[in-house]
Amino acid sequence: MSPSLPKPLLVLLALYMHVHLHAQPGKEFRGKITDEAGAPLSLATIKVQTQDIIYYAGKDGSFTITLPAGATELTLVITHIGKETITRTFTGEALLQLQVMRMQSLSLKLPEVEVNGVRRKTSASNSSIVFDREAIEQTQALSVANVLNYLPGQTILKPGITVQSTSVLTLRTAVPLNSEQALNQAFGIAIMVDGNTLSNDANMQAMNPGRLGFFSGAQIEHPQHTSFIRDRAYRNGTLYSNYTGDAANNGLDLRQIPAENIESIEVISGVASARYGDYTNGVLNVERQAGLTPLRVSMRTNEGTQNIGINKGFSISPSLGVINISLDYLNSNDDPRNKIKAFQRVGGSILWTYQQQKAVRFRNTVSLDFNTTLDRTKRDPDDGREFISKFSNRTIRLSNRSEWVIKKPWLYNVSLQGSYSYGRQESYDQQYVNSNAVIGISNALETGINEGYYAPGYYLSTQQIIGEPVTAGARIEAHSIFKGNKIDYQLTVGANYSYSANKGPGVIVDPSRPAPDDGDKSDRPRPFDKVPAQSNAGVYIVNNFTTRLLGRVFNTDAGIRGDIQNRHFTLSPRINSNWKLSKNITWNVAYGIATKAPALSQISPGNVYVDIPLVNAYNGYAAESVYLVHTQVIQPNNPNLRPYRSYTFETGFNVDLKPVKLSLFYYNRVSNNGFATTSQILPVTVPNYTVTARPGQKPLYEPNGTYKIYHLTYNKISNDNYSRSNGLELMMSTSKIRALQTSFSASTSFNHSYFLNGASAVHFGSTGQSTVDTNKVSWYGVFKDQANKATTIKSTIVTTTHIPALRMAIMLSGELFWMNRLEYLYSDIYPVGYLNREGRYFPLTVEQAMSAEYAHLLKKPQSESVVYTPSMVYSNVSMRVSKEIGNLLRFSFNAYNVFNIRPEHTNSSGIQYYNGQPSFGAELIFTIK
Repeated sequence: MSPSLPKPLLVLLALYMHVHLHAQPGKEFRGKITDEAGAPLSLATIKVQTQDIIYYAGKDGSFTITLPAGATELTLVITHIGKETITRTFTGEALLQLQVMRMQSLSLKLPEVEVNGVRRKTSASNSSIVFDREAIEQTQALSVANVLNYLPGQTILKPGITVQSTSVLTLRTAVPLNSEQALNQAFGIAIMVDGNTLSNDANMQAMNPGRLGFFSGAQIEHPQHTSFIRDRAYRNGTLYSNYTGDAANNGLDLRQIPAENIESIEVISGVASARYGDYTNGVLNVERQAGLTPLRVSMRTNEGTQNIGINKGFSISPSLGVINISLDYLNSNDDPRNKIKAFQRVGGSILWTYQQQKAVRFRNTVSLDFNTTLDRTKRDPDDGREFISKFSNRTIRLSNRSEWVIKKPWLYNVSLQGSYSYGRQESYDQQYVNSNAVIGISNALETGINEGYYAPGYYLSTQQIIGEPVTAGARIEAHSIFKGNKIDYQLTVGANYSYSANKGPGVIVDPSRPAPDDGDKSDRPRPFDKVPAQSNAGVYIVNNFTTRLLGRVFNTDAGIRGDIQNRHFTLSPRINSNWKLSKNITWNVAYGIATKAPALSQISPGNVYVDIPLVNAYNGYAAESVYLVHTQVIQPNNPNLRPYRSYTFETGFNVDLKPVKLSLFYYNRVSNNGFATTSQILPVTVPNYTVTARPGQKPLYEPNGTYKIYHLTYNKISNDNYSRSNGLELMMSTSKIRALQTSFSASTSFNHSYFLNGASAVHFGSTGQSTVDTNKVSWYGVFKDQANKATTIKSTIVTTTHIPALRMAIMLSGELFWMNRLEYLYSDIYPVGYLNREGRYFPLTVEQAMSAEYAHLLKKPQSESVVYTPSMVYSNVSMRVSKEIGNLLRFSFNAYNVFNIRPEHTNSSGIQYYNGQPSFGAELIFTIK
């Protein structure tokens, strides 16, 4: 699938020339922002709904917006820390008059409060879902992960689950969470805080992917203690917690982002503007508080979890701007009765915002963030293996945003962003291993035959990975506003750059104490600072224009970006259009291509070491014994790994039939070049030896002229992951019914996915070829990977009873899980070829593969062709109650699974419970003005 790329690029260049030839200065819209008492609000943020330019109020609350000549309508979205968001549309004469807008303080005494994410057209996408500060408050969130549980199709989880396990985000997909496709989905979501990308590309906290495959990041993991198994929860039919504390080859761990000082969260699950690069499946925009705020102290508790946050925004001086300080501490235990599993987070941020006092011509924000997490288990006294694991992550990040407002027709403003991040990550695992009396060990680092040595077979095995990820990024961007022939233009031109490296000591292992079940493969120490750094760069041009089509407002955001990712050049055209069919109905359509660069651990997974014993003559005395071993060093590096790519089409309607608002969107996303694990076989021929014993001395050995072939297996990461997803999202909300003081909102998502690893590979194990028939010419079957289809249907219904006179809100969230279906496609049980004894490949026709001659190569079929997890419809209900006492204190209570709905499903693994056990928590917020 390849679009005709030169044509759209030429069209955009033609538009660029056109607007320069027809540029005309327009009039200015003047506004002023005040609080409820009429006092001016400086630092208020003003966004034009159809533009990507942000305006700011000066010290006296005033602002001006240059209008294209002939403009007839202007819609503004105005935000300020601690204030209710204002969305206002001005037409006709109102555009020429000073408009004073009063912002009310966020509180439960307001007539209306927004307690859920809402679908909203933004400058970034047609179909963004935005959570404002009040909606974030209502989730009583311990991290961003808790807020995102309320997206369509997501599952509301017990709060303790989201902090006890790595929490990543997937959007608009039905693939199981334990699949390679899910890792790709999460890896392809860009997470941005204050305009700067939080990158996971330098995370190398994984045991060798070449040895263990794509899931090597989960090989250092916590033991599954009985207390947690009893309370496990399933999401999309998959056990949500896999007890790993690292997220290499995966999305960013959202537990690292506290929600305490966040002003808004925008989730783009459709087509993002061309200014966003290095993503395939979505963008998460997090905007934090910047401005004058009272001292705010929040305390949350939920069973074994406690969270404390402190925020304050204060003015240094009228000429030096405002500083915001935020501190956060979280401590969580898996089970208060059994404190074996624990997670801790300590973080904070300092934001300094400066802008000119009157006409805002320059604005700058510097932020310094630090974060420390510790995810660990303590030694279980009843576990004789002395199993302990821990994951720690310390990060410090410095970023800066600057903007100059020129207000010329050909150049309205210029912005510059930059960020630098340094971290230290440590993963540690230990357990006692009792195998044989002695074991043979080799330390060889090159392919060849060497004498090894013997070590005790009872030992404490340790694995340790220390990484020091370093990331940096920069962006420069310029905006222009023009008037063409009956068309208003906004042109954006920009460039961005990112850098990723890892300077850590790397994998620290002792080959004499290997991990259990390593077989003939083992790890050697590997420094990460020898891994080449990665740089990606991109340029883009975006043209946003507004006109009238058949007398109705028509807006289009069309752009194209070019990126160099891992030395591959890609072009990504994107378009978002919306047409106001009537006063109440808007039609949206979007299409775009997006790409994601591979991470360091995918490009450079490290060597695989295979030790083949040739002579193992041990008589009880090391000095009179010999261990001869052939070490094969396999280098499965992927310097030419291509970027992951997606093609997304989306269309839908926004309908505003007061008092009911609804949106219905259809999407289709095709992803290819995804990162996949491909199993490989390498034939190695080694000599056989004759051994001659010598009493009191080491035995003699020499080749006897015969040979043996070993077929070594390893994994290679390739661009063979493919998925195709389509579905529907319906969101509905009502205004408050005054007689009941209650409003309703609901969402339903239908997702259907087809996915496979398209590489040809050899498969062994429970569903692969089980034995080798050495009497046949064909030893190993080569297969296309199993293709699968998955379908999920899920609804969420929320009722909000809000009584302003009592300053109280009661929310009930009901979830309905209609279907979670996984279908295995059996056509892939037949091989597409085979390997002979020497490892040579021979293709097979379909008729040959299905013949009796090659029946010994067939994969084992799945026990079931269609699996429902579970086979019934089930529900869950959670409750939240919030009450304000004056302007200083707010109390909230939450109950997860308040009615103890825990359906059971029995399969070969035993009884599975859906929904976690009931959980109760509370929150106190003190505001000192």
